[in-house]
Amino acid sequence: MRKAVLYIVKITLFLLVALYGSMSFAQTSKLWGKVIDKHTGNPISYANITLKLDHDSLRIVGGITDAEGVFTIRDIDYGNYKLKISFIGYDAEVVNPFVIDQSQYDLGTTALSISSKNLDEVTVNSEKRGISYQVDRKIINAKSFPGADKAIDLLENMPSLQLDLDGRLTYRGDGTFLVYINGRPELNGEEKLRQIPADQIQYIEIITNPTAKYDAEGTAGIIQVILKRSRLEGYAINTSARVSTLGSYEWLFSIDQKGKKGGWYIQGQLDDFVQRKFTTTSDQIITNGEQEYRTFSDLVKKERVNNSYVEFGLNYDLSDKDYIDFMLSADPVQRSSKYTDLGFYKESEYLSGELLGAESYDYESRFKMYYRYLRAVTTYEHAFTKDRSHLLTVYADYSTYLHPLKESKIDTKTFVDGFEKLGYRSKEYNEMIVETNVAYKNKFSDKSTLEIGAEVNLDHIPKVTTQSGTFDERNRLWLFEDEKQEQKVRFEQNIFSGYATFESSFGKLDYKLGMRMEYTRRKSNYSYQAEDESEVEIPAEKDFADFFPSAHVVYNFSDDNQLSLNYSRRISRADYYELIPLKRYETPYIYYTGNGNLMPSYSNAYELGYIRSWGDNFVSAEIFARTTDDLIQSYYRTGENNTVIWTKENVGKSLSAGTELMTGYDLFKWWNANLSTSLYLYRLTVDLDNHQNEQEQIRGDVRFNNTFKIGKTFSVRYLFAYLSPFLNAQVKRDAYAYSDLALRKSFMKRKWDVEFSWANVFNSIRYNTVTRGDNLNVESHFVRKPYVTFKLSYRFNNQN
Repeated sequence: MRKAVLYIVKITLFLLVALYGSMSFAQTSKLWGKVIDKHTGNPISYANITLKLDHDSLRIVGGITDAEGVFTIRDIDYGNYKLKISFIGYDAEVVNPFVIDQSQYDLGTTALSISSKNLDEVTVNSEKRGISYQVDRKIINAKSFPGADKAIDLLENMPSLQLDLDGRLTYRGDGTFLVYINGRPELNGEEKLRQIPADQIQYIEIITNPTAKYDAEGTAGIIQVILKRSRLEGYAINTSARVSTLGSYEWLFSIDQKGKKGGWYIQGQLDDFVQRKFTTTSDQIITNGEQEYRTFSDLVKKERVNNSYVEFGLNYDLSDKDYIDFMLSADPVQRSSKYTDLGFYKESEYLSGELLGAESYDYESRFKMYYRYLRAVTTYEHAFTKDRSHLLTVYADYSTYLHPLKESKIDTKTFVDGFEKLGYRSKEYNEMIVETNVAYKNKFSDKSTLEIGAEVNLDHIPKVTTQSGTFDERNRLWLFEDEKQEQKVRFEQNIFSGYATFESSFGKLDYKLGMRMEYTRRKSNYSYQAEDESEVEIPAEKDFADFFPSAHVVYNFSDDNQLSLNYSRRISRADYYELIPLKRYETPYIYYTGNGNLMPSYSNAYELGYIRSWGDNFVSAEIFARTTDDLIQSYYRTGENNTVIWTKENVGKSLSAGTELMTGYDLFKWWNANLSTSLYLYRLTVDLDNHQNEQEQIRGDVRFNNTFKIGKTFSVRYLFAYLSPFLNAQVKRDAYAYSDLALRKSFMKRKWDVEFSWANVFNSIRYNTVTRGDNLNVESHFVRKPYVTFKLSYRFNNQN
């Protein structure tokens, strides 16, 4: 297997050398500058920079600004030049002929003014690439994937990114993500990705090795969602309605108003959305000596959610140097998750191979969860300089439930002569989450910037209760005989952090170094009522401190050829419910229990990346390696008779090492193709329950996106995806492939859009899983049906 890893590395190195090809090492000039909004002073990201010789209009070079509004162009021959800076919604700025006659040239800060043209008068004949690549991140342009429903659908276009067997988002084997939205961290980030409509997203950034500025949570890095924002004065109104053959409906709206000193917005959605509908058959076998229990099931599963909400925000320039932003989000009605299972079970018991008895029954399961959420966020910025290179930022985020979160599950077993109901009820009382951050940044020379910051993250749940048992015909709960009375958990997690980053450059080399320290105090105290009605408390408290270094180095051979090397150390803490040491019913044959001894996972990630671009086309390659210790995964053990108990465990350690290749190319003016592939080794070393074993797997994923433009207002998108086999400590899943198709038509001066999308076109999402443990074997088959979505959108604005 080591030969296989070496082979992968050799292939990638060969490709890097081949791509490098024609690069020149001549001593040339370097030009840099910054682009800001003339009114607000805010940096403008992704502005287009075009540089050409004054006497030769055919020789053109250029680039785009980064998140800080900064651009750099290298390897420029001495001479007289013109430079043009443009961004949609702004008047282009042309820098009159200037002379470059030194090795470094600082163009300074350029301010763009809001365009006097109304956006409705602008005809856009081209679209951004679906997926683009920068040195430290991959960027998904949401507009390029009209068939996507939610943010998590957009992420499925990235190589090495999959949903694991528990439905959680993983990267390069078993890495987990922390989610940011418009620069704000989200505690329940993955759930948020399932809620945010793709319509509201401008682009998504995947940052696999974040700097020390970011929270260290997430062993695979950070997913940053950037929502649409307008910079223009006036009103913008957007609304859309979507229905699907799964039974989903969704209505979205937004009103955005901007003035000279600030603006406000209100947005929301009303929906009843079906996340998944699939069929599954399962054959579970548990052995105990000569005795064998076999359970067969055939079920249709449907997952329906309601994420209706209203959000209000405003921003205002207190002065030329002071800026404040406020956001308030609330749920006007209860959000909900409703999962249903319909089908049948068959139980069989054997002794020494002979059938002792069998029983079949119809099965109906109904899971419900209800909650209402409130969140308020305030950001204050003070700019000491007009270009905002010297900046103080204060951020505060508060969220809580408006009433206790309620969760219940009632399973009905219908026999020939009667029925039985089993399940549980849980409540989570008034969770409070507070996040605060103070950051100070100062550019103390032309090349060097220092940033320092401090953060406090608090997550407090005063009480969590749960009870499992049987239900009568009026759905009153009666506890199981062995169920403990009055089970409660009090959870607190406080994280105190500090960080520093230093960024500088010399010659063609740019680098950024960082260090982050996090101190965590965690309590997950469990209690229950004993037979004598006294309270028994089992405390589980842990304090620990960690250091998280990061390093990013970029060598710029030219603007079109960049080589990067980076490293970061990260952590993945257990969710609170994974730490609760209580036993809870899940199905007639599966029970869940928390693990108060669960330790965090730690990862060390290394990446070597290269990008070569020409015009709108690019090719990129990465060699990566990530090691993870104390890896957290689901683990299954046998219970009494034909039952299984699962929990979260630190199963051992893992290694992911290999390569990713991406390319985007305009095959014709009307056809853009984007190919993303990965090939890597995944090695899992399990050390648990006196078992030690090592599993290895070569994985390779493919995403092939195609965009066909037919005229100015009609486009067709086609996606092909292949997901390689998947394994963890106990479970293996087959590979599968699927295709999605989407058609979009704009009309009436692009005020209206109609979209038709077809997911899983060839009905090919079918796979098997096998779960093996001590005296346990479960084989399952999954089929996910195709579905069709229709969407109608309208937008109006008088912003100018």
